[in-house]
Amino acid sequence: MVNLFVHPDITFTHLSNAEFAALKGKMVFDTFTPPPSLPAFGERIQIGTTSDNQRCFLFEYHRHQKPVVSFLILSAGSSVFYQYSDMASPQSVLSLVRGNITKFCLQEQGHFCLHASAICIDDQVVLFIGTKGAGKSTLATYFHLRGHAIWCDDYSLLHQKDHSFFAAQGETSLKINPDVAAALSIPQAQLQRVFDLPEDWTATPEADALTQKYYFKQVTSQTAGLPMKVAAVFFVNQRMPSPPNLITGIAGKDALSVLMHEMLLPGVNAKEYLRIYFQSAMTLLETVPSYNIFAPDDIRRIHEVYDSIIETISISRHV
Repeated sequence: MVNLFVHPDITFTHLSNAEFAALKGKMVFDTFTPPPSLPAFGERIQIGTTSDNQRCFLFEYHRHQKPVVSFLILSAGSSVFYQYSDMASPQSVLSLVRGNITKFCLQEQGHFCLHASAICIDDQVVLFIGTKGAGKSTLATYFHLRGHAIWCDDYSLLHQKDHSFFAAQGETSLKINPDVAAALSIPQAQLQRVFDLPEDWTATPEADALTQKYYFKQVTSQTAGLPMKVAAVFFVNQRMPSPPNLITGIAGKDALSVLMHEMLLPGVNAKEYLRIYFQSAMTLLETVPSYNIFAPDDIRRIHEVYDSIIETISISRHV
């Protein structure tokens, strides 16, 4: 059985294959995402109803079109039953729980979650939001190498209080790609594989993009406690050869467009959560300073971006 990272608001229960199949058989699934398109690895999500007419969800992770890890999410995200085959390692199951499964459950419970990393700067945190390949993980990793603790990665759970937003402490290891580790010269001894792949795994470029990630955590995280205030939100844009400005302001409508686009599962999340997300995102952008980051594509200049962010935070605190 997997020693799960368990969020206090979510109960995880491991079942045998037979127990899981029996529980699944009591539910009716009528809406689903397409089957995985990757030949080696993929995710499939089905929406269904229980015998008492409650929404439920089935997350399946496939290898060679066969489910090897499955999660049934019930009770509005507060209860998760899971099973996994011999083809999946406990480490791989844990990596799925610490990411998509926990985030989705919190969303179902009505919490405001962003697909973002939070890095500590003094007694506050900054959020990094970016599309795939923009360099969000590279930037967060560089901050961590400069001594800034990781407050949360992959998703940030936010709540509003007294005209401010606060981020709860979450996953304190960054997920980074091998090229980021190589570019920033991180020793292999400081890295841990996110997915513990079987010996007969067939590598492909498409599958590698999902599976060849590492956990990285160098600095001891700050003591868990009360959520930390969000000082700023930085939208990491695609890198370019010679950006005229490293940091610029971002219009509210443009920032909102990014936040709406990055929502985890449009069409699957409950309508109530979509309403909460939209209203919370609007309020966040009205309350917290937001900026664009245009980083050079030369990794040797990442210190310039770091210095610009630190300067921007310092200035905003004195305005």
